[in-house]
Amino acid sequence: MPPRAPWPPRHAVISGGSSGIGLAMAQALAAQGTGLTLLARDPARLEAAAGAVRAAAPGVEVATQPCDIRDAEATARAVAAAEARAPLDLAVACAGVVRAGGFADLPAQAHRELMETNYFGVLNLLRPALGPMRARGAGRVLIVGSAAGLAGFWGYSAYAPTKFALRGLAEALRAECAPDGVSVSIGHPPDTETPQLAAERAERPPQLVAIAATAPPREARAVAAALLAGARRGRADVPVGALAWALLRLAPAVRPAVDAWFDRVAARAGRG
Repeated sequence: MPPRAPWPPRHAVISGGSSGIGLAMAQALAAQGTGLTLLARDPARLEAAAGAVRAAAPGVEVATQPCDIRDAEATARAVAAAEARAPLDLAVACAGVVRAGGFADLPAQAHRELMETNYFGVLNLLRPALGPMRARGAGRVLIVGSAAGLAGFWGYSAYAPTKFALRGLAEALRAECAPDGVSVSIGHPPDTETPQLAAERAERPPQLVAIAATAPPREARAVAAALLAGARRGRADVPVGALAWALLRLAPAVRPAVDAWFDRVAARAGRG
């Protein structure tokens, strides 16, 4: 069933809205007249981001709700406050963290922390957002996954499973929410130039550095535009870039070749 929510959305909530892809989506939506509620942990960074969006789109309402999406109750309160201001047409789950490193080198706590933010944080946002949308019979959800949720890469044993989990969640929610007029999309972006990527580069092992060098990172603005275009069309999956498209659309036919290629790249880097 095609989504019945308006586009551009009248009101959208975005977790991780203070920087990176989340901020780029906020800017793109505000330019179309969408009212926004931005969620992030750091109140100062959140307000600075909101100020930048307001300056670029005068007259558009941009509210902020500082919260940690790992806290289910705080996130539910933030979403309820957003819904009280104006019904939500779009919920974007963009907040996420990454730790890079070999499986033997990363502590078990790193795996738990990434799952708490990248998976359960999305659950904490969507549980309060979906209820009103389904009751109204209209809405859109956009989950920001990763190309690392389509194939496991060397050095992403903590990160990739969180994005694989989001794929399963998105597929189940799509099936459940479609009869209620709510579309659920998940995006699969590659490396994107964001503050988080800049920080992650410092801890990448040589194998992951070599693998990442095979595809240049994309600009956050371009990734945001591609993800929003997919959500507007109600697409279940939104791959960004040729590799993500191939892994999504041609798998499993291309997976053996892709795995063999990246194994060779990683092996050379490990010997280096």
